[in-house]
Amino acid sequence: MDQLDHDLLHLLTQDARMPATDLAARLNVSRATIQNRIARLKHAGAITRFTVERSPASEDTAISAFTLLRVKPGDSRPFVAALKRLPEITDIHSLSGSFDFVVESRTASVTKLDGLLEKIRMMPQVAHTETSIRLSRMR
Repeated sequence: MDQLDHDLLHLLTQDARMPATDLAARLNVSRATIQNRIARLKHAGAITRFTVERSPASEDTAISAFTLLRVKPGDSRPFVAALKRLPEITDIHSLSGSFDFVVESRTASVTKLDGLLEKIRMMPQVAHTETSIRLSRMR
């Protein structure tokens, strides 16, 4: 990646929906260059997805939680694939330390979070879970 790629990624991080023409104007290159760079960055895996960040006002009605997972030894790929199929899970990260994964989830209520956690705990690979509900976000 060169400096243009880094600058482009920085702008996309600020606003993933910024039009290619605006990106091109800010980076002083053509729209075609921006489109080609984005396609190349996606193909190389530098960009894996475009997402929406919700405003704090819209998050007041949703429960956001972080669940630490310890799994039994073995191939974790099928387990991760099963987690990805749960629509409430918004992010999955592998960890070093005493837990193997942390998943972020969003549900409409504590009751729905409880149901999601029950689904996760029933997966045969899960040895232990620990969940915390996000109260506020600091920036």
